[in-house]
Amino acid sequence: MDIVLQEKKQKEPKVDAKRLLGYARAKDEDSYALLTREIAEIYNDAELSDIERQIANDVLLLLLQQAELDLRVALSERLSLQENVPLDLVLRLAHDEIAVAAHVLLKSKSLSDLDLEALVQDKGPQHWRTIARRENISSYVAASLIETGDIETAVTLVDNLTATLSAENMRDLSYIALRSRKLHMPLMRRPEVSNEIALSLYLFVSQNLRREILDAYNIDRDLLDKTLEGLLEELHNGRHKPWDVTDEMRNLAAAFAEREEITTGLLTRTLRRGQMPFFVALLGAWIGAEPEVLKKMIERDPAKAFAIVCRALGIVKSEFATLYLLSGPVHSQGTNVDQSNLLKIIGFFDNLPVEDAKKVVNSWKKTFAENEELAAGETA
Repeated sequence: MDIVLQEKKQKEPKVDAKRLLGYARAKDEDSYALLTREIAEIYNDAELSDIERQIANDVLLLLLQQAELDLRVALSERLSLQENVPLDLVLRLAHDEIAVAAHVLLKSKSLSDLDLEALVQDKGPQHWRTIARRENISSYVAASLIETGDIETAVTLVDNLTATLSAENMRDLSYIALRSRKLHMPLMRRPEVSNEIALSLYLFVSQNLRREILDAYNIDRDLLDKTLEGLLEELHNGRHKPWDVTDEMRNLAAAFAEREEITTGLLTRTLRRGQMPFFVALLGAWIGAEPEVLKKMIERDPAKAFAIVCRALGIVKSEFATLYLLSGPVHSQGTNVDQSNLLKIIGFFDNLPVEDAKKVVNSWKKTFAENEELAAGETA
């Protein structure tokens, strides 16, 4: 009897490293398509052995180190939809330039909150803004994004209605909104806006948004005063030097000036709370000068210059005396005002016509503006 020897066809390996590398080296569109499809099939194969899976991982890591940008983009796009891709591969893609990273940052379910937080800390604005677009991000990840202080990241996050934002997230976003009007409208549209957040926003948003807040929330003067006091305490946070003015303070002061809500009463209350930097921001906004320019004005002859600025604003003598006594660090060497000089300064203030004071202040502002232009021209 003839013995028929049947050749055992050797099973073709599921992971052929040589073939995969060959696709990559070909550097053409068809080969890239074959490569990405085969890699996707490998990770979808539940019967893949540990050895084969390790081979696939090693090959892919090698490819990511050597591949052209368009291949890395294609691999990222394909693997972002796979659920069982090893984390080290996903992280390699996520740390790549944004054209590559965007797909996994937006779609990959392999990335945990801790992974996303680490990416926020390690990468820059393009990665932050992409992560902010990711669906269903947690308040934990949102906190990391908010901590960057990047306005565009904050706007993107607020526009992402699938993101979960905690009360603390919303409070921190309301502080960032002090630096940019871009955030005002999107923040007001969030379902998480509480009465407390609405009160904070009311202090610095446009008149149109103010009307919306009045229609939808419980706003009264006592609550507003308490909210302003709390907001300023947060903004000062140990800042007591008069010229240590932050962007948030100057923008809040500008909002008060725009609505013509700066009064001597507000200035006095601010000084009594010991919030010297915000006093400077308010005084500068009222006179129409940035704090840096106001400082240059005052430094010319501190006591008299302060009197001239106040006179130009139409402040009356009794109110000026109170402001002068409370604002010692702005116009005096120390915190205490020289009492022997007080009557002299009040007399100077009282004898100075308002129109003359306005002319002096306008002259100062013009001089400082011209000096800035000259300095800018010299450095250009």
